[in-house]
Amino acid sequence: MMVALVRPPAPSPVTPVAPPPASTVAPVLAGVAGVASWRALGTYVHLRTADPDLIGSARAIAEHVLDAVDVACSRFRGDSDLTRANRATGPVAVSPVLVGAVRVALEAAEVTDGLVDPTLGRLLEAAGYDRTFTMVHAHDPTPVALPQRRASWREVRVTDATLEVPPTVSLDLGATGKAYAADLVALALCRLLPTAVVVSVGGDVRAAAPEPSDSGSAAGVAWPVELGRSLAEVDAGRPVASVRVEDGGIATSSATVRRWERGGRQWHHVLDPRTGEPAAGPWVTVTALGPTCVAANTATTAALVLGHDAPDWLERHEVAALLVHADGALLRTPAWLAAGVEENAPVGGAR
Repeated sequence: MMVALVRPPAPSPVTPVAPPPASTVAPVLAGVAGVASWRALGTYVHLRTADPDLIGSARAIAEHVLDAVDVACSRFRGDSDLTRANRATGPVAVSPVLVGAVRVALEAAEVTDGLVDPTLGRLLEAAGYDRTFTMVHAHDPTPVALPQRRASWREVRVTDATLEVPPTVSLDLGATGKAYAADLVALALCRLLPTAVVVSVGGDVRAAAPEPSDSGSAAGVAWPVELGRSLAEVDAGRPVASVRVEDGGIATSSATVRRWERGGRQWHHVLDPRTGEPAAGPWVTVTALGPTCVAANTATTAALVLGHDAPDWLERHEVAALLVHADGALLRTPAWLAAGVEENAPVGGAR
């Protein structure tokens, strides 16, 4: 059984919207019922509903939730709650969406002993990741001047209505933000629509179904999910593995994407909080299961930071994980094999 590294988020703080008539919603992907794809939060979003007639309503609700997350949590919007809090010198009134996102991020830091740290915003900015990634300079010769001192994530103060960021840091919620958004979308859809759903926000996946009715009509679906080193690899029909997920989260972290050069060295978006340097290690990708998408993504981010020590840490925490080595070898933790989610998984040892 996998340890719940981060508890499930509270029900979505986003104000629910009534499902609109299907005729008011744009056509779904390639005219396929039950499937919709679009872009949000600087990445791709894929959504599926077990009831194909509800995909239009589901997409409208999901877009509403993701818009609320963007307005609250984006580090790249001048009008976001997070930007206001990062710039302030004391407590700032913020939305419940940001309160939830920060609490999730701080709990991820707590359960990983700081391996997943939300206070790395200034480090990322100094390294050149100071705007949405599509606008980051791929080759910038400017020297990197990293901040010499920063406060601990333990010094961040959050209440039900306010957020106070220590003056020597800024928050970046990238490590848990997309997973948090996927969890919120799935929870909102299950509250508002009578259908099982699965949503992927940039590869962070959450599957969920409504609570069964008296007739037992609500049922989960074993959704197929293909895993790869990149989206292009999966789209080309070359997945590393194929799994089925009925409830909970599955997330993949990688240090091979969102890379750039600054000051003559390579950077990527996963920093090691212990050193302030890009996380280094042998893993191309790490995928994990979790009771929520945030729990799964917390484990995968910690694993990339740990590098060679990741397998022992994952096994010790009973995390179901699949690690892809730079040489192409696959490593499966005992919990991954025990979960039985992977099609054609090897029988026997984990490694």
